[in-house]
Amino acid sequence: MKRLKQIFFRLFTRVDQWLKFPALKKGETGIQIGFDMLYPVTSDLFEMSRKVGKSGMVIGIDPDPWNHRVAEEKITGGTYRNIRLIRLATYSERTRAIFLFGKKGSWSQLGNIPVDETADFSGEVSEIQLDTLDHILADHRIDIHRIGHVNITNNGAEYHTLLGFENGLRDAENMALTVIAGRYDTSGTIDGIPDHVRISSFLQSLGYRTRFRRIHQLFWWGFFVKLIINRKWIYHGKNYGVIFAAKGNKRIPFYQSFS
Repeated sequence: MKRLKQIFFRLFTRVDQWLKFPALKKGETGIQIGFDMLYPVTSDLFEMSRKVGKSGMVIGIDPDPWNHRVAEEKITGGTYRNIRLIRLATYSERTRAIFLFGKKGSWSQLGNIPVDETADFSGEVSEIQLDTLDHILADHRIDIHRIGHVNITNNGAEYHTLLGFENGLRDAENMALTVIAGRYDTSGTIDGIPDHVRISSFLQSLGYRTRFRRIHQLFWWGFFVKLIINRKWIYHGKNYGVIFAAKGNKRIPFYQSFS
């Protein structure tokens, strides 16, 4: 039985990975903002790496030193030579802020935004550097026209990250994005307005087509995953969502996954 479960979840992961980032092509650059390494085998960093191939590049940006240590070990010991890691936090301006460490890497967040009430923090804090994505890409000489997909999952700082990426978003001709949004507590609102409304409006003003779905409404996670494994954390309570966005020749397939 244990062997069968291992085979099932290996197949499940393969399908899930195939349904992620469908707009990201060989030779392009993928940007991952916030990479949780609690489950490094399924980290989006490595799925992007497979998508872009040896001729492409993946940029992983995260301020958490633990995430960097785990990711670097996997990159050094594996075949992921096309991944470059940057230890910074993204924001709407270049500044400094307190970083709140979560008991899990996926719960850590900036201290200058509304706290995610569902997260459990360790009590450890550190002052870190914040910068705009526009500055970071310019400093590292990343060609905006080669970026195929940007995945933003940084625990409530998604809207601020997009504000700091306005130049790149405007200049890009063909780009897709996935952005976590729609949390139900105060971390999911901006000046009293749901963040997915503000984010969608901002992206649309820059020429992007957008679609917002909660996780249980997605084709793969809302139908198949519920039918087969029925994850209670998704289907028996309120859950966040994701904004899919695309510009130019990029598309938003109905089957696109996000997990």
